Amino acid sequence: MPAPTPFIRTIRAATLAGLLCGAAPAAMAQAISTASTANTGISQEQALALSARLDALEQRNEELERQITDLKAASSANTQIVRDQVNALPTVSVNNARPTITSADGNFKFAVRSLAQFDAAHYSVSPRTAANDLGSGANFRRARLGVEGTAWKDWNFGLWGEFGGSGGESAILNQAYLEYAGWKPFGLDEPIRFRIGAWATPAGLEDATSNTEELFLERAAIAELVRGFATGDGRTGVGATARGPGWYASAVLTGKVVGVPATPELDQQSGYALRIAFNPIHGADYDVHIGANLQSILNPADTTAGPISTRAVRLQERPELRVSGIRLVDTGAIASDGLTAYGLEGAASWHNLYASGEWYKIDVNREAVPPAVSAFDPSFSGWYVQGAWAITGEHHGWTNANGGFVGIKPLKPFDRSKGTWGAWEIAARYSVLDLDDHAGVSGRAAPAGGIRGGEQKITTVGLNWYPNSVVRFLLDYQWADVDRLNAAGASIGENVHVVSFRSQYAF
Repeated sequence: MPAPTPFIRTIRAATLAGLLCGAAPAAMAQAISTASTANTGISQEQALALSARLDALEQRNEELERQITDLKAASSANTQIVRDQVNALPTVSVNNARPTITSADGNFKFAVRSLAQFDAAHYSVSPRTAANDLGSGANFRRARLGVEGTAWKDWNFGLWGEFGGSGGESAILNQAYLEYAGWKPFGLDEPIRFRIGAWATPAGLEDATSNTEELFLERAAIAELVRGFATGDGRTGVGATARGPGWYASAVLTGKVVGVPATPELDQQSGYALRIAFNPIHGADYDVHIGANLQSILNPADTTAGPISTRAVRLQERPELRVSGIRLVDTGAIASDGLTAYGLEGAASWHNLYASGEWYKIDVNREAVPPAVSAFDPSFSGWYVQGAWAITGEHHGWTNANGGFVGIKPLKPFDRSKGTWGAWEIAARYSVLDLDDHAGVSGRAAPAGGIRGGEQKITTVGLNWYPNSVVRFLLDYQWADVDRLNAAGASIGENVHVVSFRSQYAF
């Protein structure tokens, strides 16, 4: 191939320079014209024609660039539309096995909740009689399924069914409530929550800990007894709670427990419950709790039709286990127009150690016939202390959600492939429930108006295993010592030894 002539080389150089440097077509044409005059092989007209073709190519290139820019803009707009549509869709999440649907703006939420606790126990009773024959066996202590949610940001709701039981109970409504949480007066960090329906407002410290996170299979006897006066599962009512950093307060007016009562009720029970709790000392791995609570049955349920009301209260409790329905301490029905329970709370946690306790006094307003029996109003009491050591290092933290402590979550969930074993915890408790008042002495009949409900003392030790945040297993040993006299003064007390086991999942 012959080498390019000097003129061709000049045209190529001018064209390339113009394209690379953005030279104007006129400048390129001038360069080409100059080149043509220097070389008589191509006329000026031919050079100008070539320049015109180059101008056309440049215009075509600019048009293609505009089309590419328009395509990019259209593509970006379509991508944004798709992103906006995706962002507007509800999100579905699973947190600790709990399915939750949340709207894009967070104003609507719907979550499915479930809890199952399967208990087994072996009782050893001495002496064993027909009245205190605690039957060994197993049952579903709790088997609950429900939903909770939020609507329009400020309205919360819950609906739970209970399909388990603790003896002879049948499936019932556990809770159904509507709550408004859109008002934050007085500079509060969190809104005051107004609730109506049926639910369980915490009656005390032990009650403030979820039944899925308790140290033992059951609460201490006194705590379980008191929560049944004017609060407890499925108790109808209307009330409010307020909370902030380091404090919690609640006030509720209550009625009956949902379900069909063992004795027909004409006028339902009415009562109230007040509670306040503080976390005055708090750190990353330590908490201190102090609190107080007050409950009252204003009017016991009327169980007789007609102009004469029959109202009574009855204090009775199982030995901190629900596999058997037998109550070992029981005041029997006390004709009464109400009662009041006062409670003090204290607890602390430090690193992987936890300790708590409560004391209660119960005053009954007696309504008795003959009048001589009403010379005094009976009083009862109870208390407990308990503690736990998380062997694997987990910490019981304080929360203002209910004004109490939460259970532990394993730092390293159980995984055989990784050699991790979840969380392990050792716990111990001593509790006293005294349902005697003016009980008299052994061998003699009870004094007039005296109540021989009995005194129950229980020592419990437990070993808890938490494979993960959903599943846990509890193994408890209990020794219950019951001191009680019958109406004639004979001892009907007993010693009870119990080994019990619970398997649980909750989300």
